[in-house]
Amino acid sequence: MYPFCKVLFVFVVLSSFSILAQSSDENNTPIDSTVTIRLEIKDGSTLIGKIESEDSTYISFNLLSNAIIKIEKSTILNRETVSSKIQNGEYWIEDPNKTRLFFAPTGRGLKSGNGYFSVYEIFFPMVAFGVLDYITISGGMSLFPGTDFQLVYLAPKITPFQNDKYAVSVGDFFVKFPDDKDYLNILYTVGTISFNKGAITFGVGYETYSKNPIFLIGGELRISRYAKLITENWFIADSDFNFMSFGLRFLGEHLAADFAFVIPLVDDNDIVLIPWIGFAYNF
Repeated sequence: MYPFCKVLFVFVVLSSFSILAQSSDENNTPIDSTVTIRLEIKDGSTLIGKIESEDSTYISFNLLSNAIIKIEKSTILNRETVSSKIQNGEYWIEDPNKTRLFFAPTGRGLKSGNGYFSVYEIFFPMVAFGVLDYITISGGMSLFPGTDFQLVYLAPKITPFQNDKYAVSVGDFFVKFPDDKDYLNILYTVGTISFNKGAITFGVGYETYSKNPIFLIGGELRISRYAKLITENWFIADSDFNFMSFGLRFLGEHLAADFAFVIPLVDDNDIVLIPWIGFAYNF
């Protein structure tokens, strides 16, 4: 009987540890409460805060307002860490259209399965879609009313390297004019360096018809929870077609709206401000 009693003793001890561990989980054992989490609930609401404790059924959630609520885990659609997006105790949503400045691309690419529909200056719609996390395919056609003069444009982009701070892409911007022999084709490479509240973008392109190099300098600066400043500037070698731009982007969870002014750089002293309007809905 002694061996049997010894085995029984070991079994009881192991069972006790298992029961204690289970009880600890069911009593909402505290976890890392220094990480800020964003929870998407199935009813469409979004909660920002820190997890105080969690078991197999419920989460005790400390909101940014320091109110603590209990959430049934089966109602949670998605959770993600957003600690880097907290500014002065507020959750600043990410720019949903961060792959572009006003029109020019940044070094960032779309993730696989993500995409957006955009409209520039009312008449230039575009659709973009991310493939395999490092390939973005985009294109569209102008919608000039009452005329057959329409432009067709394609803009594939490859992003071989991308993280939270650095991103580098190479791509092509092709525009087909109504005349079969007229087109514009720009091969380019572009890089973006991101920091706490903004980013800087540098790019260089090559127009295959004129063979003139094109230089891009852009910048982004977050000024509030729902807005950022953007500047986009093009300089074309041996050409008078250079311009600068500055303006605002207003941010939503999926929608970005741009309002800016474009300033052509010409030899005379007159300053001309051309309004720029753009919208992008990300899905």
